[in-house]
Amino acid sequence: MSRGTTPATANGGGRSTGPGGATLDYRDLFDAMAVPKIVLDPDLVVLDANRSYTELLGVPADTLIGRTLVDSLAQVPGGPPPVPLALDAIARCLRTGMPEVVEPTRWDLPDRRTGAVGPRYWMLLALPVTRPGDPSVRAVVVRVEEVDAVDVEDAHGNATPERMSWHSTVARMRAAAAAEREAAVALQSSVLTPPPHVPGLAVDVRYQPANRITRVGGDWYDVVLRESGRAVLVVGDVAGHDVDAAAAMTHLKGVLRTVAVEDDAGPAAVLDRAERAAAALRIEVFAAVTVAVVDPPEPDGSRRVTWARAGSLPPLVRRADLGAELIDERPGRLFGLRLPKERPESTCVLEPGAALLLFTDGLVERRGELLTDSLEHLRQDVEQVVDARLDRLADCVLARSTPIRGADDVAVVALQVDGEPAAGPEAVGTMTG
Repeated sequence: MSRGTTPATANGGGRSTGPGGATLDYRDLFDAMAVPKIVLDPDLVVLDANRSYTELLGVPADTLIGRTLVDSLAQVPGGPPPVPLALDAIARCLRTGMPEVVEPTRWDLPDRRTGAVGPRYWMLLALPVTRPGDPSVRAVVVRVEEVDAVDVEDAHGNATPERMSWHSTVARMRAAAAAEREAAVALQSSVLTPPPHVPGLAVDVRYQPANRITRVGGDWYDVVLRESGRAVLVVGDVAGHDVDAAAAMTHLKGVLRTVAVEDDAGPAAVLDRAERAAAALRIEVFAAVTVAVVDPPEPDGSRRVTWARAGSLPPLVRRADLGAELIDERPGRLFGLRLPKERPESTCVLEPGAALLLFTDGLVERRGELLTDSLEHLRQDVEQVVDARLDRLADCVLARSTPIRGADDVAVVALQVDGEPAAGPEAVGTMTG
């Protein structure tokens, strides 16, 4: 890439048109930044370097661009660059999609004023470049900041790791991030518990977070067994993939669980009462929720299932003969809107061996694909599962249908009526094709 061209990380030619037709060239903006920055591709090849970075190293941009990071730094006069720490941090940034900070590191470079080579200290910040809905890291922006020696050297002019960490914010940032992860995992583990045993039913659940670091988000599942013998199944999705979303989800799940277990109300009534209770408790959230109530068995072993949808996706039924169908009837309003309109309910009867899947939209939504097409792909995937066991069905659906691993949270509740399901064409294995 030559100087003055648009870096590979820019979109739309690197230009943005503002009010009045004014055009902002992001290449010029990148070059005007006072803080030194470079852009690396996933192979650590330098895609771009701003003027501050090239002036800092004392080499022209053409010497750096197109080379790997290690090779480009080797062109700089002075001692060998301290690349191991930087490479480790950049590798973690590429792997996790999270920013990484490197504590002040010594690199002997010529002084820009005197030309004398001496000890200088640098902090690096690696920032991932992604696109909305796609968690893969397309590039890494590395920000370089010089730190005064007085901040890292002791009275004798020696820089120790303890003193460098003490005077940087790295140790505190890492400790805070670790504490947040531990708290988030504890929160999620306390909420997303295994389902209870329901006589006559096999029940399985799955949860996959979008946030691979904290492993929490706004999706949840729940299974409640009433004294009457009816089981209540819930899947829900509060917007967000962070600790705040998990906290809102926790409050809402608690409200729904309390309402669901207190009497034999139908699913629409459960949603309406929970919505009023959440409003009274000032739980101001919007969520897509499905509540399904499973009746006790009929004499032939079949089960009647009634559900209500609050802005959520339709459930999927796998029949005992392993055929599958989506029951896309009468969706209701989003939870939290508090509209006076009555919520509709839908009903089906599950024969022994039949299964029902409730899921959040992260299971099927695909970038650039119509939702109806994504749902049809899910139906086809379920029909290809030739192993009739419920746990294998849940595993296969999650593995096959999740469109972009980490793009959105996924919650799945699956139930199967006890009985002898018909065997598929090949009862060994998990999926055909």
